[in-house]
Amino acid sequence: MKNATRSFRLVCQPDQIPDVETLLEAEGFRFHQEPFSPLARTLTAEPLPLGRSIASLFGYIYIQDKSSMLPPLALNPDRGEMILDMCASPGSKTGMLSSLTGPAGLVLANEPSPDRLATLRVNMRHLGCCNVITCRYEGQDLPLGDDSWPNILLDAPCSGWGTLDKNPRAIQIWAGDKTAPLETLQRSLLAKAARILAPGGRLIYSTCTTNVRENEEQVRFAIDHLGLLPLPLPPFAGFSFAQSLPGCLLVDGAGSAAQGFFLAGLTKPGMVREQKQPDPVRLPGQTFSAQEFSALTRLDSTWLPPHSFLGTGGRLYLIVDKTAFLPHGLRWQGFGVGKMAKGALLPYPGLRLFVPPTADAESLILDEPRDVHALLAGQSRPYEGNAKQRPLYFRNLPLGFLTVKGRRCLWSDR
Repeated sequence: MKNATRSFRLVCQPDQIPDVETLLEAEGFRFHQEPFSPLARTLTAEPLPLGRSIASLFGYIYIQDKSSMLPPLALNPDRGEMILDMCASPGSKTGMLSSLTGPAGLVLANEPSPDRLATLRVNMRHLGCCNVITCRYEGQDLPLGDDSWPNILLDAPCSGWGTLDKNPRAIQIWAGDKTAPLETLQRSLLAKAARILAPGGRLIYSTCTTNVRENEEQVRFAIDHLGLLPLPLPPFAGFSFAQSLPGCLLVDGAGSAAQGFFLAGLTKPGMVREQKQPDPVRLPGQTFSAQEFSALTRLDSTWLPPHSFLGTGGRLYLIVDKTAFLPHGLRWQGFGVGKMAKGALLPYPGLRLFVPPTADAESLILDEPRDVHALLAGQSRPYEGNAKQRPLYFRNLPLGFLTVKGRRCLWSDR
């Protein structure tokens, strides 16, 4: 067993925290809670790679540096709000924004790279972030109206000087004037963010570098040339901060046992205005109501905020009603929940989103981690019921659905 200093966050409802911690401890992991967030943890013992833990395999934790958790916390959206994440992949901050705004909110996660966008979508599905929709645009070209978004996170592409523990060559690759193209891109993204930010809204600009030209000088540009105002950020407990502009936060990596990171809060003068809902737009494909989905799959989604399901291109997506506020010219994709084949709806077995919060007589409840790993390795279990899918739990914690074949049930993530 080795000691570890890396951090992770819990991805669960508040009442599930004890169960997720119990699951980690049953596999021998030890950790302590960080003071800046009730969901942040730092490992103290790691008997096997954390990414192979049951909690990680079923999306109940996300391995993430402590500093990377700060931008969503600094944005601090209210429950139910709409958030734009301009440079989202791989989704570490997107997933946290999803948790903060809650099921009634909406996160529009943008990523220009097709490969990175695919990673983002896989991660959001794995974590069950059903209020996240995704799009692919160059951030500076997003087809969003001026003064339209009350909450924006711009975690900008940067030189990564704060990540030298993982990327020791970053400071050589981006030495001297080599950061000039990045600085130009950052200013272009900031200019776009300033245009679409609603009056009175909040913009968090962040990087994982300690380079003044990519940090403080960009904030001065936003204030002097884009009409934005500084929005002071309070220091977060458990971190040490280096000298920076008033109201900005520059994480001292060594003093914080974390990556070097920069955060700045900005706002636009004026008052937040209520958004008007555009005229409804017909989505391409076949739409199913929540009731029709339940009748076809025997799965319950009624606990979610108002939503429907869209079948298109052989895929099935959950569409929250709040997407009606999106402009008609924006191309986006909803939260993927399964496939369509010959009129049948086939939800992904690993989506714990639809697993009942409490087990019933049809469920398989396992008490030992080794039994869960045996299922994941292909071992089947006897089953005498009539259902096509059988809910799987580790003690009180929903994990997913087992596939029933004959009188046996087994795990399949297809």
